Amino acid sequence: MEQEYIVIAFTENQIGVLNRITGLYLRRKINIESLKVSESSIKGISMFVISAFTTHEIIERLVKQLRNIIDVIQVEFYSNEELITQEIALYKISAEILRQSDTVDRIIRQWNARFIEINPAYVVVEKTGTREEIDRMRETLAEEQLLDEFTRSGSVVLHRESVEEKLQGKI
Repeated sequence: MEQEYIVIAFTENQIGVLNRITGLYLRRKINIESLKVSESSIKGISMFVISAFTTHEIIERLVKQLRNIIDVIQVEFYSNEELITQEIALYKISAEILRQSDTVDRIIRQWNARFIEINPAYVVVEKTGTREEIDRMRETLAEEQLLDEFTRSGSVVLHRESVEEKLQGKI
């Protein structure tokens, strides 16, 4: 049965690593839902966070192949319950609509979001939360015909236990 798995890979910060990692997903015909690459707390080490829907057997084989990439130091896969995950989303709303109605203000308070930019042409609202919360807020704004633009960060994760301390022993 397919479910969402999050692969976290620590790699040396080298050219071409992203291409090699995503190439393995492509060869297995796995659609990447979100991909985030950032510097880890260890200088020179990058952390890849890749979310995709697949089966347990396929993700196990994929991770085994990822471990064979030379610049990959450590890679594991997790379900959402095993990690602390959040996403950040930005919603662009017409400022004209804001002046005509209190609907936007009500929605912002309802979803515990915040205004980060207000100017004569548009308003930008930020929401941090689960993917489901972000999707529901987007749907609410779209149903009210308030949404001009939308973008999201993808999964930002922390391990429930310290993995980077273990990682330093491998470097």
